[in-house]
Amino acid sequence: MAGPSDDYRSRVQEYKQRLENLLVDAQAAMDRQAPDVIDKMATTARNIAQRMDEMASEARRRAEERKAAPESAGTSDRPTEPPEEPPTSSGGSSTAA
Repeated sequence: MAGPSDDYRSRVQEYKQRLENLLVDAQAAMDRQAPDVIDKMATTARNIAQRMDEMASEARRRAEERKAAPESAGTSDRPTEPPEEPPTSSGGSSTAA
């Protein structure tokens, strides 16, 4: 049975292979294109790389948040249930809504 880590690695390997294929295709296309087209392709590649960097940073941030969360992950985001009786020192209205 493959675990989440194996699935992640296989997806990364698949994405890596796709990117390598795209680079080969792009190189072949560049050999046939005018310099202005190559400049546009380079700009697109830089934009994609920047977006991927942002996605990686966000994924690292989420991973760190999950590591920092208590073992009962997911329960900390849910609101706590109100006490059965309101606190006597609340100072607010005692009328229940």
